[in-house]
Amino acid sequence: MKSSRKQSAFTLVELLVVIAIIGVLIALLLPAVQQAREAARRMSCSNNQKQLALAMHNYHDSLGSFPPMVVKPNPTTTPAWAWSALILPMLEQGNIHESLQVGKLTLTASAGTTNGKNILGLPLEAFTCPSDARASEVSPRAVAGVKLGLSSYPAVNGTGQRAYYYDQGATNYASGIFTDRVKGYSFRDITDGSSNTMLIGERHDKIPGFVNETYTLWAGTTSAEMDDSGYYGSLEVAGSTGFPMNEWEDTNWQFRHWFRSLHPGGVMFSFADGSVHFLSETIDMTTYQNLSNRSDGKILGDY
Repeated sequence: MKSSRKQSAFTLVELLVVIAIIGVLIALLLPAVQQAREAARRMSCSNNQKQLALAMHNYHDSLGSFPPMVVKPNPTTTPAWAWSALILPMLEQGNIHESLQVGKLTLTASAGTTNGKNILGLPLEAFTCPSDARASEVSPRAVAGVKLGLSSYPAVNGTGQRAYYYDQGATNYASGIFTDRVKGYSFRDITDGSSNTMLIGERHDKIPGFVNETYTLWAGTTSAEMDDSGYYGSLEVAGSTGFPMNEWEDTNWQFRHWFRSLHPGGVMFSFADGSVHFLSETIDMTTYQNLSNRSDGKILGDY
């Protein structure tokens, strides 16, 4: 005798409906997951900048000033250690600082040692924004044949269209804390107030729609002379507020000196008082530029 019960099964229509529902749920959840990941990366970036700012304070406490932009070598056309290499001991990277003999050897001489060849191209977490994945790669910039590691964090040079060296006479432009190849500025030189003066910003190296690349390096610059070029020199260790953040102009090579990040809507900056702020890319340009000056005496707008 045949059974009267029917075997249950999904019809094609029911299966398609289930697939459609799953697709809609994924579409709804994916942006939320991406936003959560970016929020975590942004928090990590903020923490990196906080640690860099605190390291600057420790350096100031030990030596009486912030570090210079670069350590001026002789002759000046040779590569030079950057501010970021000088604060390595304050970032619990004293072993790297000692192995490279920062300040004891020139950058070129250090690159010629075994330790230099093994270390100078390494990515350092303290200088890597999690949203800037390329910062974990090695740059093609080389000193004595040794490629230098990338950084996400250039120092703030001032309001010029590009980063300048103060001691070359560009006093109208190099108005930030990191401008000099000889000395570092102290808190008494920041007459606008440490809470109103930017210290370090962000800059990712690959610009969408532009075939060339911009490299920020943690060890130093490949030329301690050049600040009038879009390719080498001060650009490699510092940035300027001459133009709006997160923008570029294909007809103006100077945009490589400007600040930009892969965080949607703005750029993270640490300030001389040790605080960290996410500045909107729509910030008033006058306010933005005033924040990069250490002693212009101008009144700031909201930011």
